[in-house]
Amino acid sequence: MRNSHSILINKFLLHPLCPCPVSSLASATLSRFLAVGAQTNCLTYILRFLVTGYTMVFTRPSNIPFPSTWRRFHTDRGTLRIQDLTADLHEEAIALLTRYFMRDEPPCKYIGIQNYPSAVAELQNLWRTPLKENLSLVCVEDNEEQPPRIVGVNVLTVVCKEDKEEPFHSDDKIWAQLFGAVDLVSKGVDIFEKYGVDKYLTAYGLVVDPAWRGCGVGKELLRARIPLCKALNISVTATVFTAGASQAIAKKAGFIDLYEITYEELAKKGFVFPGVEKDTKSSKLMALAIE
Repeated sequence: MRNSHSILINKFLLHPLCPCPVSSLASATLSRFLAVGAQTNCLTYILRFLVTGYTMVFTRPSNIPFPSTWRRFHTDRGTLRIQDLTADLHEEAIALLTRYFMRDEPPCKYIGIQNYPSAVAELQNLWRTPLKENLSLVCVEDNEEQPPRIVGVNVLTVVCKEDKEEPFHSDDKIWAQLFGAVDLVSKGVDIFEKYGVDKYLTAYGLVVDPAWRGCGVGKELLRARIPLCKALNISVTATVFTAGASQAIAKKAGFIDLYEITYEELAKKGFVFPGVEKDTKSSKLMALAIE
């Protein structure tokens, strides 16, 4: 058993995406390997590596300070800053997304997700998982108040070409409609092929507190991806925008259209959101190349 662990460890250390200092883990027993991994902020990465059969996923490099502030901007109501979303703010961020994203995002709104507790739980789980990767952004009031008041949230993750992709399936009909539609649009263009990259930054939801809408928070959250991507050595960010309003904001932030499908066409493919056309005509995959 120990030999098999040594083989796993050596495979991990030799992998080009391994973030751990080799000297700290070489010739380690599994218990020592995990212990040092925890000390070097790599434990989640290590466990994923072991569980997924050596399929590596992206992790935030340890040389990027956490939390970091990525952007500050001024509004008529005061200065705001965009920073990494820390663990102490996770549940407040989930609450904001649950309250307003589920209410206002067109597919969620018109399928009535808030009337289906199991679908609500599925979407909350979708958000919670990437939050643990320490890549998501939060916009807060720029003062000394602790904890800071959340103004907006963008749930982010990095997709890598070598990631093991599991085919989407859900027995929850509402969740299957919601996620299935986004999944279809996200595959409208192969980002890896179009931009010649092996990874890109994407998102699972952006929300702004209604009290702060009209202050440019959404656009600034999207623009904050630029310094984040540069720090992560990522040259593209791509996201499915399901609402006309968010599509317009993304365009102002520099995103371009890659793929568009009307909700009428989505309905023909089995993804039906009754009445959504009154709000938004189409869903779009949009991208921003980082210069």
